[in-house]
Amino acid sequence: MTALKDYQMAFTRHIRDPQNTKVPAGVSERGMAVYTEIVFNNIESSVAACFPVLKKILGEEVWLRLVREFFIHQPCVTPIFREIPEAFLAYINRVSGLPPYVQNLAHYEWVELYLAYADETINWSRIDTEAYLLDSPVAFVPAMALLSYDYPVHQLSPENIPASPLETPVSLLVFRDAGDKVKFIELNRMTAALIEDLQDGQLTARQALIGIASVMAFADIDAIVDFGLDVLNDLKSQGAILGVLNANPA
Repeated sequence: MTALKDYQMAFTRHIRDPQNTKVPAGVSERGMAVYTEIVFNNIESSVAACFPVLKKILGEEVWLRLVREFFIHQPCVTPIFREIPEAFLAYINRVSGLPPYVQNLAHYEWVELYLAYADETINWSRIDTEAYLLDSPVAFVPAMALLSYDYPVHQLSPENIPASPLETPVSLLVFRDAGDKVKFIELNRMTAALIEDLQDGQLTARQALIGIASVMAFADIDAIVDFGLDVLNDLKSQGAILGVLNANPA
């Protein structure tokens, strides 16, 4: 290892962990302290912007300690600041001793950033925006995530901390609409099952609803189909559904 490489490694080790590593030889301690603080503050601010609720719940002291430990121990593999929160999420998933809801909450908050920048575009030539929603494959927005959590992540706050997991996991649909706005919808069990069945575009909504009625042992198929159509129209009004897929796109 060259002298320059040795110096670079000592320099970055101190930036990551100034409490437990020496200032490199020949470097002003005062100047190094300023530089170290600037770098850490940049890392912390990029993470905090993605996880504002988590930061509030954990409190300043615990939060700063967690970010410092992340900075010390997580390998740095990207120069892109908006990718740092994903690395922080990966780190949290390995850390023990955190409150049990933290991983769910962190993932939920990260999804918003992920979908905001997801490289997905709408191919309007494949979509009929005015067609009846029951009898053709449904066209969802391409930047979308159907999620299930053991904690009510969309309701957590410093004043609302659950003592235990939910008896039934909460289902959430997170998506980026045609106007590039990220939205969140809480789903009931049947709506979540319907979206899951329709996501790959292999079934029509009518086919999926008949299948759900069979699995759930509902005798009144027409009522389930009517319910499903109302759900689909509501999802379309909120921007999660764009229409149906054209059989013969232009």
